[in-house]
Amino acid sequence: MLLIGLEFGGVKFPWSSATVVCLVISSVVTAGIFVIVEWKIAKYPVLPLQIFKHKSNIATLGVNFTHGFSFISAAYYLPLYFQVVLGATPLLSGLYFLIFSVSLSFTSLLVGAMISATGRYLGILRIGLVLMTLGIGLLIDLPDHISWPRVVLYQLVTGIGAGPNFQAPIIALQAMVAPRDIAMATATYVFVRSLAISMSIVIGGVIFQNGMQSRLPQLVQDIGSSAASILSGSSAGASVGVVESLAPVEGRIARHVYWASMRNMWTVYVAVGAAGIVMSIFITEKSLSKHHEEMKTGLQNLERHKAVDKDIE
Repeated sequence: MLLIGLEFGGVKFPWSSATVVCLVISSVVTAGIFVIVEWKIAKYPVLPLQIFKHKSNIATLGVNFTHGFSFISAAYYLPLYFQVVLGATPLLSGLYFLIFSVSLSFTSLLVGAMISATGRYLGILRIGLVLMTLGIGLLIDLPDHISWPRVVLYQLVTGIGAGPNFQAPIIALQAMVAPRDIAMATATYVFVRSLAISMSIVIGGVIFQNGMQSRLPQLVQDIGSSAASILSGSSAGASVGVVESLAPVEGRIARHVYWASMRNMWTVYVAVGAAGIVMSIFITEKSLSKHHEEMKTGLQNLERHKAVDKDIE
């Protein structure tokens, strides 16, 4: 409901319309009911609230959210920039994007080996957040024409920064919970990341679409009402072929409008990345041990642990 409400807002319906307001409010109320049920009613909650008792865990999940929210912006919208603004074919767009994906993958593998060897993860996590936020901030400076030094360098910085935090936050979370809660903590981590990615794509799309919509009068004046209506609002992201079919002068105007609308989007992602840097201050680093501790799972063992915890209290 939240994602649909955000998708509709300012494009298909005004932000103050009953459709948008009801969807957003209903999503908040439903989320609140879910938390109450998990907290007070559910015997075996799918989202155990004891995970949130430690401020380090809250901060770690916050970092996980901001990382997923910011990282996916480059993965999802850079190909749009390559194809619409730079006029690259889908194949060339994938080739350009290899700079980001390869640097991200290599850094993620390297960080996994480093954490395994040293048992330290907090410094890596913070450095990654700073570099990723810097890289996304640099994407604002991408021009409306091809500039290879900036295309290569900015993707490298973003990819190198995003790579470490596919592993470091989940290790930080698992290190701070009881062994019996690791599975539930991991599931919560995955849920938060999935929610962040979904929200990021929708919110980024809303910002981009509203930017295109606000420039509709300019497009109507420069390229005509027929083409302008296709390139505005919710259809803007799917109209790459329309831009390619325009005359050279009109095509340059359309690409410039796309470029200007995407710059607003990158600015929001930088702010979210900066919030992740602030949250990382509250994460506690715990020394990792290579000692193996066997933990039996299942409802019977869960009941046994609950009984022990109750006796301790």
